[in-house]
Amino acid sequence: MKAQNQQLIRTSYLALAMGLAGLSLATPAMAQDEATGRQSTSADTTNGGGIIIVTGTRRNDLTAADSPTPIDIISSEQLLSQSSSDVNDILRTQVPSLNIQRLVSNDGAVFTRPFSLRGLPPDQTLVLVNGKRRHRGATVQFTNVPYIRGSQGPDLSAIPSIAIGQLEVLRDGASALYGSDAIAGVLNFRLRDDREGGNLTARYGQYYAGDGEDMLVQGNIGLPFTADGFINISGEYVNTNTTSRGLQRPDAQALIDAGVSGVPVPAQRWGNPETEAARLFVNAGLDLNDSMEAYVFGNYSWSSGVTGFFYRNPNTSFLNTSVPLTTMPGGPRFSFRDIFPGGYTPNFGATIRDLSLVGGTRGELSSGLTYDLSASYGQNSARYNITNTVNPSLGSNSPTEFNIGKLEQSELNFNADMTYPIDIGLAEPLNLAGGLEYRRETYEITAGDVASYQVGPFALLTDPDTGLNVGLPVGSNGFPGFSPSQAGVFSRNNWAAYTALEGDLTPWLSGGVALRYEDFSDFGSTFNWKVNARAEFSDAIAIRGSVNTGFRAPTPGQANASNVSTNIDSATGAPLTSGIVGPNNPVAQFLGAAPLKPEDSFNIAAGIVLTPLSQLTFTLDYFNIKVDDRIALSGNFALSQAQRDQLAALGIPGGGSFQQLAFFTNAFDSRTQGVDAVLTYRFDLADGKATLSTNANYTKTKVTRASPVIAADRERLLELEDFVPEWKGNVAFNYQGDRLGFLARATYYGKWTDYGSTPASDQTGGAEILTDVEVSYRLNDIVRLAVGGENIFDNFPDREARQSQINNGIQYMRFAPSGFNGGFWYVRATTTF
Repeated sequence: MKAQNQQLIRTSYLALAMGLAGLSLATPAMAQDEATGRQSTSADTTNGGGIIIVTGTRRNDLTAADSPTPIDIISSEQLLSQSSSDVNDILRTQVPSLNIQRLVSNDGAVFTRPFSLRGLPPDQTLVLVNGKRRHRGATVQFTNVPYIRGSQGPDLSAIPSIAIGQLEVLRDGASALYGSDAIAGVLNFRLRDDREGGNLTARYGQYYAGDGEDMLVQGNIGLPFTADGFINISGEYVNTNTTSRGLQRPDAQALIDAGVSGVPVPAQRWGNPETEAARLFVNAGLDLNDSMEAYVFGNYSWSSGVTGFFYRNPNTSFLNTSVPLTTMPGGPRFSFRDIFPGGYTPNFGATIRDLSLVGGTRGELSSGLTYDLSASYGQNSARYNITNTVNPSLGSNSPTEFNIGKLEQSELNFNADMTYPIDIGLAEPLNLAGGLEYRRETYEITAGDVASYQVGPFALLTDPDTGLNVGLPVGSNGFPGFSPSQAGVFSRNNWAAYTALEGDLTPWLSGGVALRYEDFSDFGSTFNWKVNARAEFSDAIAIRGSVNTGFRAPTPGQANASNVSTNIDSATGAPLTSGIVGPNNPVAQFLGAAPLKPEDSFNIAAGIVLTPLSQLTFTLDYFNIKVDDRIALSGNFALSQAQRDQLAALGIPGGGSFQQLAFFTNAFDSRTQGVDAVLTYRFDLADGKATLSTNANYTKTKVTRASPVIAADRERLLELEDFVPEWKGNVAFNYQGDRLGFLARATYYGKWTDYGSTPASDQTGGAEILTDVEVSYRLNDIVRLAVGGENIFDNFPDREARQSQINNGIQYMRFAPSGFNGGFWYVRATTTF
């Protein structure tokens, strides 16, 4: 299988080379800049309504203002006028319907952060780069956060903000155009394509508390590639330090007061991880003749991070177990308290690598037929390690550092897309589009160090002094390594065919229809359709709407991944060891698991566009998304001792110590509906231009059906509906003068609820408003300086009121959508050349 995968990689690179070598073919009719013949994506797009869009349509003459579906355009300038070095946090401030949290002790989710658009998980939003499908991340989200639990989406942080010429956010379903995942919408990152000039930015900042130092250096340069092409290169380096917003755990403080040595301070840190990253993106194009272009783009990124897990108290964990070293009564004994007298907190680390390469040719034939032939390969890997811990079953011979193993997601795509104008006597020809796609997706699990999963001699033995059985947990404590029984290469392939017809039917009515058939090797075929329309009653009033079906295919990762994690019992505060296995596992099947099938969606949207003045635009859009057979992790099932023994016999690391078990399943149906409102007013001010914008989003999710494997999980069912704020919005004022610039933004997060296993363990977090301000000044034609702050009033979410959480050192509600780190200040210098 490995050799087959490598052959596919070689095939993809060969296809890219062929695309660049096709000098005899012919290039596309696109919206182009008159001077260069190439569409510019890095120009000022403040007035987004007039920018040609490519997302959610196969037309090449459609602007955002004329689109029958809602599309937000976010310019490069907006993306770079931020304090954050993570594109996830930047999008949170720019897209009201997008939520993302900073997770602390949630395994791989700490480093591959999952986002939510319109209350749906990250793998229900399709991510494109230059209109081409972006590969998923290797991390399957095992976090307990309900609406993202079990999802596997792309790693947005691998895309440096400086590489983005503009971002198009389609707030509508688009599976009929793009295939799987485009249920909630589409994010299309269009890369910079300048062929000259560049800039270099350096930013430093830290939180008001004096920690979390954050350094960012990023640069972009455009270079000519012969007289007819360009190469645009973007890169960044990021280094961030940890934050700590917790309290010392009461049990740890009691040990310190009692004179116990070696107790960590704090015993458990709640805050941002320590991270370091380097990222590179290259975008290139070459006009081969008057009607043909070759293009290549790709990236490589590396990131590394470390976070802390739950504290192991020497009095209440396996550390307090006295283990006999011989079978003779009265013989020598051993305790891990000899190594960790004050307990310990494991440190969990990840090294993530991401790479992609896309290339092809596109052009226009003399008949008016345009085509785009492309091949792409993408890969994301996550190598995990854990330190300051032990494999208890190995006793005193256990190492304290472990390589847990590696996860890898790779995708190979081939696409052929074509459009042709059809003249049927209307004012403008209709646009007929069609295409074929082939995709192969592979998920690979590589085993960790033997010691990370090994069943040692102290996993189960009889105490010669008491005659009782003594057993210690198996695997590197905190996160047992992937064993050979879990390791493997899991692949599937699919092919698709689509067609679409769209255009202006009359001077005031436009619309389109799209159809797509897709066949998957592991579960069969699916057929999807979409119809949309826009009616313009005058220059000031238009209405728009769409109806479409969609789907999301289960990933090989969801079907085959397994994991062990430790969570907090919300009622008692005690740690719970939870296992996750594939749906084909015998124990999972005994509990009700079945083979995964695709999710199906039905999406209705309608909106109004008001433009009473040329500088003033208001849009109001309603959406209703019904998703059946949503793939997620089941509820946590309490295991009997017999079931634990069965897991251990199957070779699942830590299986014998599982207290809970979950598995991937088509768990429930849901209906998500809401409203997006956007108001934008642009006007001249002093010697510059100003924009006043207001965005508001209301989203409400309702679980309409729950399968038996999740119906009893009160916490999960309620959190699927109320864990994300129903209301979110912001008001922003942006002024850019000849020298002075000013940005002020207030973001509102509505109330939300963190449920527990019982009503007594519920807590609702109140609404929060965070205010960001930046002032910039252009010293000369080259240098601009900026100083600013996020959350300048140093707001924090509600304090924890539940003793079970306080006992774990948690001071503020840790899942608050507004974050819990407080205010952050920064300075930035940008040089342009």
